[in-house]
Amino acid sequence: MSDPLSLLPLAIAAGAGHLGSFDAAQLTAAGLTLLQRSAPLVRALAGKRSAILLPSGPAYLVALAASDGRGALLLDQQASAESVAWQLADADVGAVFTLAALVPLLPDDVPVVLLDEAPRLARVIVPGRRMDVDLGSHHGLALEGDTATEGRDEECIIAYEASGRRTVRTHRDLITAGRAAVAEFLLTPVDHVLSLLPCRDPDALAVCIAAPLLAGARLSFLSPVSVDDVVMAIAQHDVTMVAGRWRTSSGIRVAAVSAALGVEQLRAGSLISDGG
Repeated sequence: MSDPLSLLPLAIAAGAGHLGSFDAAQLTAAGLTLLQRSAPLVRALAGKRSAILLPSGPAYLVALAASDGRGALLLDQQASAESVAWQLADADVGAVFTLAALVPLLPDDVPVVLLDEAPRLARVIVPGRRMDVDLGSHHGLALEGDTATEGRDEECIIAYEASGRRTVRTHRDLITAGRAAVAEFLLTPVDHVLSLLPCRDPDALAVCIAAPLLAGARLSFLSPVSVDDVVMAIAQHDVTMVAGRWRTSSGIRVAAVSAALGVEQLRAGSLISDGG
């Protein structure tokens, strides 16, 4: 049997970081609890992918964990209903993790899981049935495994470009890139990282999201992005690092820099303000 920490959400939980005001392990446990307590959701996902249509935040990790290692399609809240429907069909999605306000973007017959109240509660809606699932009374998450294990070489997330081209990242891709980012940017548990890129961005998921949590750091999100927004967030929330997409002499890359340098480069136009 493969090491459980070879799955991205469990590797993140083992890092003991914080996403917003929640422990990453608590959010992962909530996602696993959702699967354990909702047979209709398990049936809807059987043999299919999941999809995530959520703003960046704690519920995203709940949804990744509840995807149970299968490929999760990352959807853009700004996409049209027609585009979303095509992606769901093309990716063979069984259920969508989302919020009540975003349900109008989805086809009427697709099973949905509403995470408006996650990690306390989820509402599972499948044809002919609605059920509320208590996520807050689980008994924690006991993780045993090798924190240096390689990620599983299976789909973790997929996304579609504007051209319709499908992008795939495996658990191995994201865990390996996340660990490399921890080492490159010297992330530690004392850091508070402010991500200026959304969770749905496949190129940012490893550096801006997985890396801080693997390092045991605290992670927050900011969108939309302006110099004043960033400066205020740094001052009010003791932000030490800013992660986003930057223009460099060798091209555009996703990186994390010190808070002071992040503000300087944002003002200089080196940081691309596309948090979305």
